[in-house]
Amino acid sequence: MKNLTNFKVAVKTREYLIQAIFQMLFSDQKASQIINQFRNEHKNKKVDFTLFTNSLNSIQNNRRRIESILISLNIKDSNIEIIDKSIMYFAINEMIRGDLDRPVVIDESLRLSKKFSSPESYKFINASLDKYLKTHK
Repeated sequence: MKNLTNFKVAVKTREYLIQAIFQMLFSDQKASQIINQFRNEHKNKKVDFTLFTNSLNSIQNNRRRIESILISLNIKDSNIEIIDKSIMYFAINEMIRGDLDRPVVIDESLRLSKKFSSPESYKFINASLDKYLKTHK
């Protein structure tokens, strides 16, 4: 695994972001509610709330576009776990917004998958993001 010590705040922020996306998808809450909740619960932790807020708002605003991309990749709700869908939302949103280089987005998505999802899930995430890159340049 790469040394992520210099990026502790960004790494922790992305981990919270995956949890927030999961919450958004699972309970159909608005980004503003989740942002306020996370601010209150994690106010004493080192989190980049600007990155967190911008990313979650972007995901909410691009939800239809992200969903249509998932459909174009033949990913249906019936064959994807919510945590994997959360990671895919994160990755596709980052690729649309362009804040991170695409290889970094993929590496981070695989790391998040290995941390939060089933042991084999990262293979599905990797294959799906590879397919996305080949079809959506």
